[in-house]
Amino acid sequence: MPVRERGRAVAVFIVHDVRPRNWTAEELAFLRNVADRVEVGVARVRAEELQAVLNKELAHRLKNTLAIVQSIATQTLRGVTERDLVEAFERRVLALSRAHDVLIQKNWSAAKLRSVMESVLSMQTDLDRFALDGPDMDISPQAALSLSLLLHELATNALKYGALSATTGAVRVRWRANSGAAPTLVLDWAETGGPVVTPPRNKGGFGSRLIRMGLLGTREADLDFNPGGLRAQFRAPLAEVQVQVH
Repeated sequence: MPVRERGRAVAVFIVHDVRPRNWTAEELAFLRNVADRVEVGVARVRAEELQAVLNKELAHRLKNTLAIVQSIATQTLRGVTERDLVEAFERRVLALSRAHDVLIQKNWSAAKLRSVMESVLSMQTDLDRFALDGPDMDISPQAALSLSLLLHELATNALKYGALSATTGAVRVRWRANSGAAPTLVLDWAETGGPVVTPPRNKGGFGSRLIRMGLLGTREADLDFNPGGLRAQFRAPLAEVQVQVH
């Protein structure tokens, strides 16, 4: 019984009997059904292999695009005297690149939340200075990119002005999924051991706006400039953050 792919025979399904026999119509129909199932299985495997190749190629091109963007920015902004702005831009691109590296592991279909956190936070300082506490989960590419930028800005500020600017400073990052009529991902950022915190006199620059936008641009962000250390909470619909990977 031939097994076909796009109308072309790619294999033969053989059933052997120790004695000569005439196959009944029912037996032939059964064999045809089995061969059809094999054809479907082969087609699915081929499609998955092709999708994996396409995803890998797309990931490679996106990685190259980020590198090109960073290179163009470096060349374009070479004459800018405020080097802090240039470096801030370059590090934001690097944060996106780190999230991209995590997404590649699952063909850009999802990323592990903890892996994104560790990859981005390790850009700033030793991970031992961060206490990460929460259930790991698969998150969407959009959520991974948003989370990477948010954590990058928080960690950058902590390193410049907050807890991480002191040798004894530390940051606790906790997250949880709240159930209910509208399930929500809640992310808490708490700094300790740093200099005395005072509220900013103005709204700040682009980085501050990114923080106030919160996860996925929901603007569900509460900032508490407690003298003992910055406290921040961010919320986003769980359905827009978490994905189910089969």
